[in-house]
Amino acid sequence: MQKLAIILFSILSLSCFSQKNKAAFSGELLYNIEKLSPADSTPSKMLIYAKDSLLKVINFSSILGRQEMIKHLRLERSYVLVTTTKGKFAIKNKANSTADTLSYSYKKKFGSKRIAGIRAKRLEVSMKGVDKKFIFYYTPKINAKYGAAYQNLPGLVLEYFVATDKGLFKYIIEDISFNEPPLSLFMIPDDFKKVSLEEFVEAVSNP
Repeated sequence: MQKLAIILFSILSLSCFSQKNKAAFSGELLYNIEKLSPADSTPSKMLIYAKDSLLKVINFSSILGRQEMIKHLRLERSYVLVTTTKGKFAIKNKANSTADTLSYSYKKKFGSKRIAGIRAKRLEVSMKGVDKKFIFYYTPKINAKYGAAYQNLPGLVLEYFVATDKGLFKYIIEDISFNEPPLSLFMIPDDFKKVSLEEFVEAVSNP
């Protein structure tokens, strides 16, 4: 049951996206993830493939393994791919375009630094329910909708924090590649069954 709760948390975290109509981006974004509180040295990475209005987000963790999400930005539709002992599932989720807006606010600040070879601008971000303010860095050259969080910022976040009930996480981009990922990356494999979140919970809960 604890593992099921972790999977459900990951589904809800991955699929909270919003979008804006700006220039398209195609390429790869690789982030390093550090858990700051409670401190944890377990290595984690996040890889994002983007092709115009398509996204594939892959999280790598030595504890949870590989987690994948496929999203169509224009249709505001996403599928989280989950492999269990009960089978392989593509869990459909309708993106919530208001959740991202309501959870934080930001102010542009003077200052910048280079991250992964890109000049990043500075933001001060306040999160709902968190007293501390955080310093983020972003690039206006890539639309924020191609990130895995904070799609209402003025550009893609390159260094940022995520506060959840599991702790405080710091994300820093390691590499940005401008290329054309193959369309097959964004297809749901034939051996995965498309289900709603409710259908997935029922399927894995039944003995």
